[in-house]
Amino acid sequence: LPPQEKGSTFLQLGSSTEQQLRVIFEVLEEYDWTAFAVVTTLLPGYEDFVDYVEVLTDSSFIGWEHRGVVTLNLTDDPEGARTRRQLREVTAQIRLLYCSRDEAEAVFRAARDAGLAGPGYVWFVVGTNLGGSEQLPEH
Repeated sequence: LPPQEKGSTFLQLGSSTEQQLRVIFEVLEEYDWTAFAVVTTLLPGYEDFVDYVEVLTDSSFIGWEHRGVVTLNLTDDPEGARTRRQLREVTAQIRLLYCSRDEAEAVFRAARDAGLAGPGYVWFVVGTNLGGSEQLPEH
């Protein structure tokens, strides 16, 4: 690649996340779901994800009610007790989750155990490596 194009793969991945978020925000707007929270793991890129959510909401004429960011450290919480507690503290029923596929299974297991995965809760999962498997997640 010419020197000015180094890192274009990373930009493509970032663009994919950006595109996913743009579509999600169109859905949120369509259903008038203006109150939401962001839940992330420590997956590389999570800080950029949080920043981009802020850019989308701050630059919009929609009256978004961003109810905060919860960052989960799944590595230091093998039993999921802290994860369940952190998820219960989120007041929005609409949640934007940024994580890997493996992490999504752990987060949704904790959410289910905390009573936060049933009717009345809407989760949008964003990430660069969520697909590509024929095996469906258990949760």
